[in-house]
Order: sequence, then structure tokens, then C-alpha cells
Amino acid sequence: MNLIICLFAILLISFLIDTIESSKTITQMNVSSLAVLSLLYNKFIVLTVQTFPLAVYISLVILLFRLHIKNEYLALLTSALNPWRLLAFLLPLLILLGIINFIILDRVMPPASKNVDRLLVNEFKRFTASWTYFYRDRNWFLSVDRSRLYHYSDIDEDKRIIKSFEIYKFSQVGFEEIITADFVTCINNNVFKARKLERYSFGKDDSAGYESMDESILKLPDEFDNFRQRRGRPYQMSFISLLELINFRERVGLDISRYKYELYMKVINPVSLVLICVFLLIFFIRYLYLLRPVYLIIYSLLILMFYIISVIFSGKLSESSIGQPFVAAILPVVLLVSISTILMRFSSQRYS
Repeated sequence: MNLIICLFAILLISFLIDTIESSKTITQMNVSSLAVLSLLYNKFIVLTVQTFPLAVYISLVILLFRLHIKNEYLALLTSALNPWRLLAFLLPLLILLGIINFIILDRVMPPASKNVDRLLVNEFKRFTASWTYFYRDRNWFLSVDRSRLYHYSDIDEDKRIIKSFEIYKFSQVGFEEIITADFVTCINNNVFKARKLERYSFGKDDSAGYESMDESILKLPDEFDNFRQRRGRPYQMSFISLLELINFRERVGLDISRYKYELYMKVINPVSLVLICVFLLIFFIRYLYLLRPVYLIIYSLLILMFYIISVIFSGKLSESSIGQPFVAAILPVVLLVSISTILMRFSSQRYS
């Protein structure tokens, strides 16, 4: 019940703030009510997924706070029961919540985030930070049939032109074809006219071919709207899709640092949620129940604050050129363990 109340409260506050910030965009654009409702619905899903870990942590703090102020934990100790039974009772629930967090991050978050970007750009003509990511050099993504890798630099939506277009067609054996064009123009759905096209083909017997044309017609598995809406953003990809893209980019010698970081974070984030709650539980069982209830709030906020700072620093570190995505991803967990250990040792020396 605490989890539901906390999730609802945090979600309500976040949703109201986001709706107020977006009200200017919504009211100034001549868009349909269906587009507005779709935008609010998908933003609601994104906010729910983003606030879920915080709601779990706050609900645990509230639970421990109630046990403290009502002396229920002291009653547990005086009844000669093992105090670690509290951890044993809550640990399976925390692991289950961690699994749920992984599932919603991997399955629910990516399509909702993509829909928000698509609606903001196509319906509301609002170019957000999410959209600017699309123009970076990391704009690579798989075709719908997963047989091609696309890359392009820019799109002119009015003229339906894709600039600096590249196609890498591959199979389990290796490359079959590489196509480059200065730009392609959408003629109808998935039919495109390419200008200054160059085609490199590779046979099974190690033979290679080259063809150059001023104009050529391309029929692709992806329609123009897919190029306009889809992103190569790691944050908006599922674990399996991200792993497939990493394997392919590694085979062709492309940079995979950022993609590996996002892949690791998909696993480390749910693990961190479980760890931060477990450390708070251990801290409470060993020391915090001896102090005033306000110290429970202070210590829980300190742990949360240090963890958030480490996550922000980890994200900045992943964008640098050090090429160590695992180090950047594991950093919040290492700092969480270190800070929690320091706090517990400080408490043991002071209150033992």
C-alpha cells in the first residue's frame, strides 16, 4: 500500500509539473484532441517508469519509519525473534520489484518514449533534446526486418528527403551489400529515388562488385515515416535489440561504448534499486533503530543523494572518450556500497 501511495503521489506531482510545462506547446499548436491525449498518455507511462524506483525506496523508508515510531521493531527484538527476519521477509519482495523494474524499463519505456518524441516532433513541431540526439553521429538503427543497418545525417520532412544515406545489408555470413547516396527522396511509402548512388556487393566466394549511378530506385522494408520517427538512441531500445546492434557494430568495427553503457545500465539500475533498499534495511537493523526517527530520514536521504550524484557523474563519464562503459555503469553501485559501508562504520563507532 505504501508503494502504491508513494508512486501515485510522486507521479501526480511529476505529471502536473510536466503538463504545466507542456501546456504552452499544446495550446499554441493546432492539433487534434486525440494527439494531445496520446501525448499525455505516453508521458504518463514514461513518468511512471521513471518514478517507480524512487517510489519503492520512499515506501521502504515510510515502512521503517512506522516500525520505529510505533516501537514495533523493538517489540520484535524483545520477543526474542531474530532481527534479521525483517530482511529475510522483505528481500524476496525487493528482488521481485527489481525484476519488475527491469521489465518495464526494457519493454514499456522504449515504445512510450519513442511515441512522445514522434508526437512532439510531428504533431507539435517541438524539437526537444531527444530529437537533437538523432542528429549525432550515433544515428544508426536496424531495419524492421533486421537485415539492414541504416545511417543518415539529416531529414527534410517537407521535401521528404533523407541526406547522406547509407545502407549496410548483412546476413549471418557477413556483408551482402553496402549502398551510399548523397540523398534519397521518398516517392511513395517505402519507394525512394536515390541520387549519386554507389553500390558495393559481396559474394559468397569472396567476389566483389561495384556500381555507380546518378539515379536509382530503392525499395526498402522501411517506410519514410519509420526514418522520420525511429531513433538509434540506446535509451529507446530493448535489451535484445541493443545487444544485436552492439554485436553488429562490433563486427564492423564501429564504436560501441555508449551502447554498451546503456546495455549495462538496463541491468545495473534494477540491481541498484535492490541494493540501495537492502543497505538501508541493514543500516536500520544494526543502528538506526537506536536513534531518533529523524535520523532514519537523514541517513536515507544521504544514501539517496550520494547515489543520484554518482548516477549523474556516471552518465557524464559515459559520454567521455575513455572507452570504459562498464566502469562508468558500475560506478554508482561501487559508490553506493562504499558510502553505505562508511556510514555504517561511522555509526558503529559513535553509537556502539
